Amino acid sequence: MDHAPLRVAIIGGGVSGLSLAYYLQKLGCQKLGSEPTRQIEVTIFERKATLGGNAETVWVDLGMRRHPGKPDSPYRRWADLGVNDVNLATYHRLRTILGEIGELERMKPLENTESYFSRDGSIALTDDKELFRGVSDPAHELSKVDGGRLALLIPVVHQSAIALVENHRVTPRYTVDDFFDACVATPAEMLAAAADQLHVTIDWHDPELPARLERIRRTIYYPRISAMYFADDRGPGGMPLQAPFEYYRIQEGGSPPDRRYFEHGAQHWLEALAAHITNPNTPGARVEILRGIEVEATLTTHGVKLSERAPGERRWEADLLIMATHAEDALPLLTFGDGLSETKRELQHILGKVRYTRSFSVCHTAAARLPPNRNLWRTYNIEVRKREDTFFPYRIDYVANRHQNDAENPAYNQAGLPQYFVSLVDDLNRIPRSEMLDRQSSPLDEPVVLEANAPDEAGYRDRLPPLDPALEAKAWTLFKHNVLDANCLEAQAEIEGYNQATARKRLDSQEGCPLLFAGGWTRGAGLQEQCLEQSAHLVELLLGTAERRDEKVLRLVPSAGQAGQRHPQADGFASVPARS
Repeated sequence: MDHAPLRVAIIGGGVSGLSLAYYLQKLGCQKLGSEPTRQIEVTIFERKATLGGNAETVWVDLGMRRHPGKPDSPYRRWADLGVNDVNLATYHRLRTILGEIGELERMKPLENTESYFSRDGSIALTDDKELFRGVSDPAHELSKVDGGRLALLIPVVHQSAIALVENHRVTPRYTVDDFFDACVATPAEMLAAAADQLHVTIDWHDPELPARLERIRRTIYYPRISAMYFADDRGPGGMPLQAPFEYYRIQEGGSPPDRRYFEHGAQHWLEALAAHITNPNTPGARVEILRGIEVEATLTTHGVKLSERAPGERRWEADLLIMATHAEDALPLLTFGDGLSETKRELQHILGKVRYTRSFSVCHTAAARLPPNRNLWRTYNIEVRKREDTFFPYRIDYVANRHQNDAENPAYNQAGLPQYFVSLVDDLNRIPRSEMLDRQSSPLDEPVVLEANAPDEAGYRDRLPPLDPALEAKAWTLFKHNVLDANCLEAQAEIEGYNQATARKRLDSQEGCPLLFAGGWTRGAGLQEQCLEQSAHLVELLLGTAERRDEKVLRLVPSAGQAGQRHPQADGFASVPARS
C-alpha cells in the first residue's frame, strides 16, 4: 500500500488556487477514497510576485494631511482595481474562512448607492436608499420618478427573472432580450406571480406600462449588465438570462444583503489566507507557495512533471495537477503524454468555448468621468449608452471615498481631501495621464509582500508591449475575465463532467489524466464565493465525499405562445436592482 505523500501541484495563486490549498489542508486528513489516510503536500505556483488573480490592490498618495499641532504627513489610501466587495449575507464560505484567519473584523460596510446617467444630462437617476451623505434630489431619486411607479415595478421584474433562473425554467440559450421582450409584450402573464408574491399592486391595463418596462430595460438593466465584469462586449441583450441574475442572486441576495468592502483592500485578505495555509502550525497538509515562477507541466498517466519557464529550469514532480487559471491560459502550459491525446482533444473543445474580454482599471482624480452634476455622484456610477451603440465594453466608475465608507470610519474621513475614483474602461487613453494617480508602496507593516508590489508584477500588464516608465508607474492594471455567454455556461457543465470522471478514476485507482480544473470560469459568474464553492467541491470529489452535482434538465421558456405562462417564484432573494 502506497503511504507516500500525495503531491498536489496548483498553478495559479488567486482566490481559487489559495482556497484549493485551504480545503486540501482542512479536509485532506480524511480518508482519500479507498486509500488509507495519506499525507498531502501542496505546492502553489504563481507567475507573479503577488497573489490575487483578478484581485489587485494599489496604494496612492492623495497629498499632505494636516494634523493640529503636528507636522504634515502624506495621506495614503488604497483602491481595489479588480475584486472590491462582497455580500456576507450569501458568501457563507468566505465568512467562515475570514473568521478562521482573523480577517472578518476587517470587513466594513460600504455605501451601497448607484447613479445611472448620460453625458448629455438627459438621464440622471440615483438609488439613494443607503445614502449616508450628500443630496438626494426628488427629481432624480429612483423611488420618486414617474410618481414612484418605476421603482415599484423594478422589484417585480427582478423577482420574476430570479424565479425563472432559480427554478431552472430557462436554458443558457434563453437571453436577456427574450425575457424583456416577453415582459413588454405580455406584462401580466410574465410578472403577475412576482407582483402577488411581493404584494405589489400593478394596473395591468395601464397603457404606459409597456413603455415603463422598456425604460427599466434600457435605463437600468442593460447599462448595469454592461457594467458587469463578465459582460458580453456585443451587448447585454444576447447574454443568457441566468448569467446576470445568478450574479444578482448571490451578490445581491439575503434579507437584507450585507455588502462589505475589504479594509486595506482585497489582496490583504488573500495574503492573510496565504500566511495561514503556509504556517507550519496550521494542522493538515503542508503548503508551499512559489511566487514569481511560471511553470509548464507534462502530464502522463502516472503523474506530472513541472519545469520552470526560465533559465534556472527548476523541476518538480506531482501526483496531481489542478489548474486554477483562466481557461485560455491553461492549455499553453500543458503537454499531454502518451495515451492522453483524447483527453487533450476533449479539453481543447471545452476550453475553446470560453471567450475573454480585457479592460483597464485605473485609479485617478478625473472628475469628468462622473455625472456632470456632482450631487448625483454615488458609489457606483453607470453610464447609460445610446441604443445605437454597437459594443458595450465593461465600463463603470467608482467613487472610492464612498465605496470605502469614510462617513462611517473617522480614520478615513475625506473632509478637505481630494476625491479619487476607480474606473473600468476599454481604453487606457480614456483617463488623462495627468489625472492618473501614481502607484505607491503600502504604508502597512504587513503583509510585507504588498510593499513590493511593482507595477510590472501586477495583473496582466506583463502581457502588454513595453510602455514608457512614467505610464508604467501609474495606478492601473489590465483586467480580464471570461464572457459569461451561453458557450461559457455549456463549458462549465462540461468541465464539471470532466472533473467528476477524472476524480472517479483516481478513486478507483484507474489510470488517467492527473488533471483537474478550478478557477472563476468554471462556476457561475466567478464571484469569490463561487470560486470557494468550486475549490471545496473539487477537494470533496477527490475525497470521494462529494454528492454528484445535480444534472438538471433546464426547460426553455418559449417566446411564442407559451412565453407568458405564469411561473412559480423563488423565495429569499433580493428584489432590488443590482449593485456592482
